Formats: sequence, C-alpha cells, structure tokens
Amino acid sequence: VFDLVNEPECLANVKARHEQLKSGLLAINEKHGVFSEVRGMGLLMGAQLSPAYEGRSREFVATALEQGLLCLVAGADVLRFAPSLLITEAEMKQGIEILEKAVVALIKG
Repeated sequence: VFDLVNEPECLANVKARHEQLKSGLLAINEKHGVFSEVRGMGLLMGAQLSPAYEGRSREFVATALEQGLLCLVAGADVLRFAPSLLITEAEMKQGIEILEKAVVALIKG
C-alpha cells in the first residue's frame, strides 16, 4: 500500500481530487450557505457549519447517509470527508452531487 500511494500517478490524483472536493464544497456553500469554512489537506477535508447550522453535524451526516453518502462527524459543527486515495473523478463528482442533495433535503426539510 505504501508503494502504491507514493506513486506519482496516485499523488497527482490525490491533488486533483482535493481540488475537486474543495471546489465542490465551496460551490455547495455558495448556493446554500451551510459552511463557514472548508479546510484540510489531501483528501482529509472538513467543512465547518455556518452559525445557522451549528450543532447539527450529526443531522447532516445522517441525511447524507440516507442519500447514499458516508461522511463523518468531526465535532458538533464539522463534517469530515475522508474518501479513498484512489477515488476517481466520476466517483468524487457523484459524491458531491449526493452531498448537495442531502444538504437541500436537510435545509428545506
């Protein structure tokens, strides 16, 4: 595994998927205003919930799971994303789309 994740192709994919995930989270935020900050390195990313949604990270995670996406709680106000280092562009796109559906379902709720 160590050899695989240190291959230039894998490292390049991680960098590209990081940018894709970050831009996807920021795009969701532009539309729905649910995050106050998006942070992280590589594919370990966190999205701090905006003050209007403080304390509701478990609700976001549960709603995402209902839509078919597994994400994590990193405190009462942070959603954590930790996809596989081998995730494809198409899989990341699908995950971002599912997350947005979950966000809409929760805030329109």
